[in-house]
Amino acid sequence: MRLSLKNIYCIVLGIVFSGCADLFFNPTTNLSLVPLSEVRIMPDVSSIAFEWKLNEKDKSIKGFVIYRKAKEEKEFKRIAIIANPFATHFVDKGLKNESIYYYQFATLGANDTISARSKIFAAKTSFIQPLEMAYASKDTPRMIKILWNPHPNPSVNGYIIEKKIDGQWREIAEVSNRLNIEYFDTNLADGSTYEYRVASIDFNGIKGRYSPVVSATTKYPPAPLNNITASKDVPKLIIIKWDASKQSDISHYAIYASQEEKGKYKKVGESKNTYFEFKTEDNGAVWFFKVVGVDEYGIAGSLAQVPVMGVSLTPPPPPVIKGASVVDEKAVIGWETPSSRVSAVYVYRKEGSFGNPLKFRVANNETKFVDKEMEKGKTYTYWVEFVDVNQIPSEPSQTFKLTLP
Repeated sequence: MRLSLKNIYCIVLGIVFSGCADLFFNPTTNLSLVPLSEVRIMPDVSSIAFEWKLNEKDKSIKGFVIYRKAKEEKEFKRIAIIANPFATHFVDKGLKNESIYYYQFATLGANDTISARSKIFAAKTSFIQPLEMAYASKDTPRMIKILWNPHPNPSVNGYIIEKKIDGQWREIAEVSNRLNIEYFDTNLADGSTYEYRVASIDFNGIKGRYSPVVSATTKYPPAPLNNITASKDVPKLIIIKWDASKQSDISHYAIYASQEEKGKYKKVGESKNTYFEFKTEDNGAVWFFKVVGVDEYGIAGSLAQVPVMGVSLTPPPPPVIKGASVVDEKAVIGWETPSSRVSAVYVYRKEGSFGNPLKFRVANNETKFVDKEMEKGKTYTYWVEFVDVNQIPSEPSQTFKLTLP
């Protein structure tokens, strides 16, 4: 058989693939040529190898033609021309793994002749065995470590890690190198459970079967604290107390405060103890508090809790005036007995509309003040104020205007 330069160009290692062969290959059928009747099939993950016996007695055979049809295809396509009568092997590459393919073989004769096609041979590509076991760490802070054994197949070049997200498996990472056998999934939510599976990939990018699904839960945040209280009787201070957390890895406690029960809570401090002193310059200031434990990884407990209310010491109740009048040219002001908190009573007298008032201190057990220094024809304004042991003044009483005729 004579070969032109074009034919020689298209024959590489005795194999001409259909893309080039279609341009020049147009043989005539010769029914006397015998096609291959027995072919040994050796499937791999992305390729299928074929082997047949050399028929040394049949000198009419000058080569072989191979046809292939995928399971979903209707027609066979010529995939190779082997212009070598001594060839006994062929490898079909670039196939899908775990897929069925059908093949037919024909023999080439002299003068561009070809035999009828052989019977149909079915073959199925294999798969990369799944990893026998994968592991996922549990109770780790905001991350999960996925670990597996190295795949025993040396053709494996890496691994694909998938995670179930919103009910769907999604690839989250690809790890190169067969011996690289761990992956860290980070920035995860606290106390949340995740599912993973791992598949190996070979040097051709073919993915193996998946490992068994593994699940793991990230570390839970510290549990809510018990018996949180806030004081209501300390001057210019609110003392918050709570029971110590039972968790051994608690690093400290964080305190949050708001002036509204359902308002926005702002962090106001930290404490390694089971109490915190919240300072305020206001008397009777009302604040709401939440306290959470923080573990050694910086994971804080949930703020979704009922706050406690604390109040700095309120001023003593204002004086209740029983009477104010002029008696025997003297101003007499009387009030009800103050509470035990009161340590001093002050009476203020102001003359006219301008100037600063005079301040008179009265013993805390007194309930009356007598002004002997009134002048005729002048009007005086009086009011009373209590002061407690913490020097917190009450609201002043109502004012009284008295005139000595």
